[in-house]
Formats: sequence, C-alpha cells, structure tokens
Amino acid sequence: MTVRILLLLAAVLAVAPAGPGPAIARDGRVTVAPDAHPWASIGRLNVAGYRIRRHCTATLVSPDLVLTAHHCLDPIGQGEWADPSKVHFLAGYARGAFKAHRTASGYIPLGPDSALVRLSAPIDLPAIPIYDGPLPASGAALAQAGYSGDRGHVLTVDPACSFLGTRSGGQWRHNCEAVSGDSGSPLLIDRPEGLSIAAIHVGRIDGTGDAEPVSAARIAAAR
Repeated sequence: MTVRILLLLAAVLAVAPAGPGPAIARDGRVTVAPDAHPWASIGRLNVAGYRIRRHCTATLVSPDLVLTAHHCLDPIGQGEWADPSKVHFLAGYARGAFKAHRTASGYIPLGPDSALVRLSAPIDLPAIPIYDGPLPASGAALAQAGYSGDRGHVLTVDPACSFLGTRSGGQWRHNCEAVSGDSGSPLLIDRPEGLSIAAIHVGRIDGTGDAEPVSAARIAAAR
C-alpha cells in the first residue's frame, strides 16, 4: 500500500459512519466515508427494470460521464441497453446519503465490457483521471474501490491488491477482493500526480479477478 493511499484512507476512516462490524473486513477491505477525493467521485450505479433490480459501481471521469462495466447496463443479458431513465448514478453514496444523483441520458460503448454513461446533467465533483502509462509489471500495486454486493450501502476499498498479468484477450488479472456489485469498479494506480484509473473490474475467471484496461484516448474522444 502506498503512502498516498494510506493518507487518503486515514482521512476518511476518521469520519466513517458507524455501523455493524469492524472497518477492516477479514478479507482486507476497508470501509470508507466517501467525503474526499477520489472516493467522492466513485458512486453506486442502480439499474432497475421489469422484474429486475441490481447495482454496480461507476466512476466520474468527466463532469457528465461515468465509467462502468457494459454488462451492468444490460440487466437481462440480452444485448439491449437498459432504459436510461431507470439508471441512477449516486456519487459518494453511503447508507442512503449521497453527494449527487443523476439519471442516465445515453451510453457510449468502449470495449468488450466497458462503457460510459452520459449523465442527465454535469456533477460538480473532480473527475478521476485515466492512467496513460505503460503496462504495469506483474505484482504492481493496485487499489480497488466499489460497492460490493455483501456491503452494498458503503464504499469499500481493497488498498493492497496487485496486478497479476494479462489474459490472452488483453484483459487484466488481479487479486483484488471484488465480488458482485463491484462490477465497473475502478482499479487505481498511484502515480506521482495522484491516483488514476487503469482498469475496471468486470468479473472473475477461475477464482482470479478479471478487469478491462481503460483507454485514456478513447475516453477523451467521447467527452
């Protein structure tokens, strides 16, 4: 875990809302209050529809765009986008409170399982930048932040996980503690200029985390 992430966690843990269980789960995840950057710019993405209701995680990458997993926006798995009016982004969500709430106004596909959600109105919070550096070395430090299905009303961070290499299709392997609900959650790399999004969690394969790397150029072109 880097010094920067330690300091960011210390700042929000000091004001984290009270709740059942310890702040640090047995698996190493840390519950944070999303009151400071970058945590306030990560939010819960609620998707509702006929006979279905689910949530994922999404991250603000510009005032009116959030990044998430494509499959989160296809709630019944039939290759159709969810009705934008049924997709709600809650920035900085924690136990019913949030920094901002917007519905979707449209979608921009990015990769095999990544997409941007265009929001109904901009959000006045700092966006998290996209990593534009080289492929990390195997074992490189990552942090992952999301609204896990087993703790879906708080933001949890795995501050000490690692990049494990790539799969044949270019997807990233990682060992972050991500479960259902964490789909779309950012994998963060600490650089001298700050934390940046390198990939998003999209699932698990053979017990190992599966993530899709994010292209800074493609997101910039969509803005």
